[in-house]
Amino acid sequence: MSTKTSRFGAFYLSLFFVALYLPVLSVILYSFNASPSTAQWTGLTLSWYRQLFSDRVIGAAFRISMEVAVITSLVSAILGTASAIVAMSVTERMQRAIQGVMILPLLIPEIALGIALLIFANAVRLPLGHFTLVLSHSLFCIPYVYIMVQLRLQEIDRSILESARDLGATKWQTVRTVILPLVAPSIVTASLLSLALSLDDVIISTYMSGPKSTTLPVHIFSMMRVGVTPKVNALCTLILVGMFFIVGLSQLVGKKQHKEAL
Repeated sequence: MSTKTSRFGAFYLSLFFVALYLPVLSVILYSFNASPSTAQWTGLTLSWYRQLFSDRVIGAAFRISMEVAVITSLVSAILGTASAIVAMSVTERMQRAIQGVMILPLLIPEIALGIALLIFANAVRLPLGHFTLVLSHSLFCIPYVYIMVQLRLQEIDRSILESARDLGATKWQTVRTVILPLVAPSIVTASLLSLALSLDDVIISTYMSGPKSTTLPVHIFSMMRVGVTPKVNALCTLILVGMFFIVGLSQLVGKKQHKEAL
């Protein structure tokens, strides 16, 4: 009975992964199709990639996305880490309050969050652009940094911190020489996750991007409204490769952190 259950589980899992990744594989495959139609296969070509690299609009949107994502990851890493460290030295009631504020952006639907941010930007007469994109992306990226750093802080032996204080270290010296080195792998992992989330966001970026700050996902979404060419398949393939690289790098950092903890 257990053998049949195991076989059924393996079959179901295989079927699940096929259904999940088959559309992704088809996008990669047709990015090399010589025909502009997905109805037929006429041979291999790299012309769509050449057209992609020569498209200045897509290049500008990609540059904006990278600028926003890098700044967002840095801001999220600083504020999320600082919030997690501050939460260590406050009362339990205040710690629950901080955690509630941090988790709240993850519970609100993205479309509601995007509309709320747009209303706020209009109310304070904040022009839409790079700043509003970084502000909105940081809002939903900081909680991820906070959670990951807080989990790492909970694993630190409190006797290490007490020893640092007994040796005369101030709070800032304890944070700088003890806490930050111990949580550095978690900060890097969370920063890479924030980078990927910022690059992938469409809904909030649609509301918060200005006429001169259109991100790549928003540009792709606008292209799909009027019809797409295999050039979009090539672009999606490169994005997938980039995302897999970021996720793989994040996993390597996490594995290194786990080994160091052991």
